[in-house]
Amino acid sequence: MDVKSIVAALVISGIILGVVGAKTYVFIEDDPRFCKTCHIMEEAWNKWNQSPHRNVTCHECHVANMEENMRLLVVYFTERPEKVSEDIREHVKIENERCEECHFKHGKWPYVAETAGHRVHLEKAHANCIDCHGGRIHRFVPDRSECMQCHSDKKLRIKSMDFHCTNCHPFLASVKERGEDIKPHQQDCKKCHTERNIILALPEGAHAKSDCSYCHQPHVTEEPFSCETCHTAPKNPMHMKHEGKDCKSCHQPHKSVGVRTICESCHTDKTEHYPTIKCTTCHK
Repeated sequence: MDVKSIVAALVISGIILGVVGAKTYVFIEDDPRFCKTCHIMEEAWNKWNQSPHRNVTCHECHVANMEENMRLLVVYFTERPEKVSEDIREHVKIENERCEECHFKHGKWPYVAETAGHRVHLEKAHANCIDCHGGRIHRFVPDRSECMQCHSDKKLRIKSMDFHCTNCHPFLASVKERGEDIKPHQQDCKKCHTERNIILALPEGAHAKSDCSYCHQPHVTEEPFSCETCHTAPKNPMHMKHEGKDCKSCHQPHKSVGVRTICESCHTDKTEHYPTIKCTTCHK
């Protein structure tokens, strides 16, 4: 073989090796299928492939240098682990800046940053995005269990309230409209409790501007607070006459009931007693 043939063969071999090497590098660095070749990554890969981030490659979030990647390969081939060890788990830590970089480019981060819940957790509590969005591998919508990791003192006392915390706490409310307040207000409760427009029937409109939490605190007690928590019964003839009765016998919460109807529920013999006026006009 002459010199030209040898040179040509070397050049062609070099090109082939370069192309193969480049494709191999791209496969290792940018193709999520490479991660799947490690059997302990199959669950993570499958969940990623079904998630909203399936068009985002692994290394866009899980940033590691060549040294770190080689270390992971060595650990895998020499130790053949059957599960992700703590040594490997360090690789999955994601800084907030990684999330911000992508979401900012696509116009989502400014919206997220201007929501009350994110403002409180990011700027005041200094939480990491994955504290809420990474509790279950590649399941990015937070579950109530993620909230309870920090808010373990907020257990619900009402069994029927078996739903996500954000049903009551308006996490995505605008900071401009609400500030950094994500405690439920009356308008938040009424999203579900649409029939609760009349706050207290007697006196009419009582507590109309009060938050529901004045009486209802499901993280504290199953039953509403008693009226005596805030009120002392007035020492007037009407209240002294009915001393010992439950306040809600007359002061019926969440009922659109006229005063006379309430009184006549007990005083059935007074239905024809000046029927056109309220009982409280005379009886104080």
